[in-house]
Order: sequence, then structure tokens, then C-alpha cells
Amino acid sequence: MKKTTSDSQACKQLILFRCLIGIFLLSPSWNEPVYSQDTTAAPIAIVDAVIAIGVENLIPVSPGITFDATIGSLYCFTRIKTSLDPAVIKHLWFHGDKIVMETTLPIKSSNWRTYSMKTILPSDIGEWKVDVTSEDGTILKTLNFTIR
Repeated sequence: MKKTTSDSQACKQLILFRCLIGIFLLSPSWNEPVYSQDTTAAPIAIVDAVIAIGVENLIPVSPGITFDATIGSLYCFTRIKTSLDPAVIKHLWFHGDKIVMETTLPIKSSNWRTYSMKTILPSDIGEWKVDVTSEDGTILKTLNFTIR
């Protein structure tokens, strides 16, 4: 049987096709899992946030949700992770629905612990909250607590 030019051409195309498939299947981008960066992740994430009676060595002391009016002061402790450099968060202290204190806290690394302190008077009985916000005012976390 004599090969024609078109048979030879078809054979060359088949070999080329098989080579291209082999290259494609063996390429690292095909065999390795594809990891993509999550672009929906918040630039600032709250890892931990509590109201506590103190902070020692950047560790909250006796966190809680109910405190006696004779406590003297309370601390809002916040641990964050961020991809922003530099970054800022705010602690907005509310007694009922009235803001009574705003503290701006600089964030100086991607994994940062910080806190603000509020003096509590015996007359400060009632429902409280602290909104932890980003610099633009986005609420990242709300901590509710009661003074009795």
C-alpha cells in the first residue's frame, strides 16, 4: 500500500496533536492545584475582642458581660489581623444609645493587640456596648455588656 501526501500530512498532524496534548497534560500548571487569593477577605479581621477588668502583658484579665458599677474602669481589648499597613481601628463606647467615648488606635503590624480604657462611675448603670470599627466607620465587631 502506497502512502499518499495527504496520509503523510494527516500522520504529521496526529503526531503534532499528541505532542501538544502531552505537553499540556504534563505542564506544571495543569498538575498542580490552583490557589487563588481571596479578594473578598476583609482588610481588617477581628481575631478576639472582649470587655475586661484589666489588661496585663497584652492579655485581657477577667473578661465578662456583666460588671458591678463600683468596678472603677473597664477595658476593651481587641486582637486583629490586617493586610493594611498602616491601619487604624476605633473603639466607640456607648451607654445606651449615646456615644460617650471614641478612641482611635493605630495598628502597627499584621497581627496586633490593642485596647482602650473607660472609667466607670457608680452612676453608669445600664446597657453598654463598644463598636470596634475600621477607620472609615465600618463596624467590625460589637461588644455588649451591662453595668449593674
